[in-house]
Amino acid sequence: MTTKSRAEINETEREIWDGNTLERSKIKRLRRHAFYYSYKREDTILNKILDDTFKGKNVLELGSYQWINWIKDRVVPKKVTCINISQSELEKGIKVAKDLPFEIDFQIMDANELEFPDETFDVVYGGAILHHLDIEQTLSHVHRVLKPNGSILFLEPLNMNPLYKIYRKCNPRERTPDEHALVQSDFKIIKKRFTFEHHFFDFFSVIFGYLSLKLYGDKKHDNILNKIGHGIDVFVSKIPFLHVLFARVILYGRKK
Repeated sequence: MTTKSRAEINETEREIWDGNTLERSKIKRLRRHAFYYSYKREDTILNKILDDTFKGKNVLELGSYQWINWIKDRVVPKKVTCINISQSELEKGIKVAKDLPFEIDFQIMDANELEFPDETFDVVYGGAILHHLDIEQTLSHVHRVLKPNGSILFLEPLNMNPLYKIYRKCNPRERTPDEHALVQSDFKIIKKRFTFEHHFFDFFSVIFGYLSLKLYGDKKHDNILNKIGHGIDVFVSKIPFLHVLFARVILYGRKK
């Protein structure tokens, strides 16, 4: 089997994101049910981390527009720098970057090869970005550009549950061909360079969300089925050996 070079992978990623060719309409309908309550839990967790970590800090986003959801109207950092290899993705952030109470800078750059000097940033973060990258290479750069005791924060998809593996195989057009949602070996890479805390989301909520979608269609997302699925997930997520069941994780920590 031929192994793609990083340059070839980057070019494929750039073409897909610039061309907006992913097909996610089906999964978005399910997510509106399955993630209805977990998005609320996610917001509560992120608000606490952002307030403790981002306020008044020099922040790097690996990406270009998660700052809109994570930072805008939530917390005021000193400065935010956003990078992306796709100009069209970068433009999504640029278009709404006006009248902000902090400095923001956008740059075309490969997150696998960060070009910033050592110890530039207080925080490096991203939403659903690590799984598009060479995690070990990227995190070595992240570690380098972070100041001593600097923080990381990432929200990432997981691919440890066999049911999710089957779903991904059956729906390849929902994702880029070379991305890899996180597995246990990726957690080990993270732990080499950073302290590690996490919150897991979405297993039973997906099952109950699927039933809810069939019953209600793409409406009435606030219902008892979705609430039950979410409640079971919150309980089960406290049991470490069941973490492999889940679909998403918030992971955060500090530079070792």
